[in-house]
Amino acid sequence: MYRILALVLLAGPASGWAQPADTTVTAAVELARFEDARALAIDPTGLLYVADAGQGAVLRLDAGGRLLAALGGPGTGEGRFDEPADIDPTNGLILVVADAGNGRLQRFSRDFLLLESIPVGDEGTAGRTASSSFLARDSEVTDRAAGRPVAVVTSEAQELFAVDARRKVVVQWDRNRRFVRLIGDQEPGLLLEPVALAADARSLYVADRARAAVVVYDPFGGFVRMLAEGRARDVRAVTTAGERVVIVLPERLLVYDASGRLERVIDVHLGAPLVDVAFRGETAYLLTPARLFRAGGLLPAR
Repeated sequence: MYRILALVLLAGPASGWAQPADTTVTAAVELARFEDARALAIDPTGLLYVADAGQGAVLRLDAGGRLLAALGGPGTGEGRFDEPADIDPTNGLILVVADAGNGRLQRFSRDFLLLESIPVGDEGTAGRTASSSFLARDSEVTDRAAGRPVAVVTSEAQELFAVDARRKVVVQWDRNRRFVRLIGDQEPGLLLEPVALAADARSLYVADRARAAVVVYDPFGGFVRMLAEGRARDVRAVTTAGERVVIVLPERLLVYDASGRLERVIDVHLGAPLVDVAFRGETAYLLTPARLFRAGGLLPAR
């Protein structure tokens, strides 16, 4: 049986920004529970995916929160995960998992057949992976091949991007998973503490916790602008919803339009901090470390 949780949504100091909320959510439906959820994604068919680091697994759920399948389990072997941190279901046919503790991305078919494992941190000595800027920015890292991918996204052009939290950069591969470049390793647009990313046809969006902002790049890694600079304190995630960009804070969603204008502020108090959100039409799925909720009307159609 679903549980209805009444929400009291108040703007206040906990959000790190005094602007009052534009939207009040009066109720949300609890759909599922987890051990240590880290990320949420939705594929084009409406299926939900949750990376649960507590189980060392990626869970597939239907729109009502019913568990359909589980992928992985704790371990270092093929198809196993150590702190799965993010998932990208791309076009619904391929699933990419950021296997943070094992320093790799793993790509699976829709049927959970392992297609390939992509190490993060040893993209090739011919690229900028071994640059002096990398060594200067993280002197404690002695193994250049030991990356820590905490976020992953595939662009509409089928290029692959991953946040390497250890090197504090975004790694880009082409559609054939050949290393292209590092993004965010120099000014302007230097990344300090990247934690999440999203992409649309025009831009790459990288949530940077130290900057309290989302850094926007063009498809070639060129710096474009900052969103919510200084306002996105303790940013947890960033996602796209149609023409909108949604920044996820522990108790607040900041919604920007395609021009970079703040469109809507939504305060959310679920009894635990938000981890991630996903949208399908006007339906929002809200993830905390232990629970998944569904709410409507957060992003009404224009």
